[in-house]
Amino acid sequence: MKNLILLSLVSAFALSCKPTYTADNLPKPLPERPKDDAPKNGLTAEESKELESLKTKIKALASSEKCSNSDDWKTVGLGVKACGGPVEYIAYSIKIDEKSFLEKIDMYNQKSIEYNKKYNLMSDCMLVMQPESIVCENDKPVFK
Repeated sequence: MKNLILLSLVSAFALSCKPTYTADNLPKPLPERPKDDAPKNGLTAEESKELESLKTKIKALASSEKCSNSDDWKTVGLGVKACGGPVEYIAYSIKIDEKSFLEKIDMYNQKSIEYNKKYNLMSDCMLVMQPESIVCENDKPVFK
């Protein structure tokens, strides 16, 4: 009987403990991260806008040329996942100022790494494969 009472008290005590991790304190995926209410040591709203602005400029530059010859196009990784590797690949024409373009890519990727570290982000770690080739369809580059 004493064992039964002791077992019930231990069970009640163990079940009354709250778990360390709840839905509220687990790391949030990238799209759910607050942009304006950045935590200490996180990106400020200004830094977040700078990152988005840089990405917009990169994509605009990448699509500034019409695709008429697929030999004039290359691919480059944009963004860096928390566990390594690019977030995506984009196509760009070698007719643009390639050096300046790749410097912007490097800057964006470096800021992406800093963002991952500041927020202690985790990613799906799935490898995004570099496209094997590019073809031109309707004046736009398409990965194959």
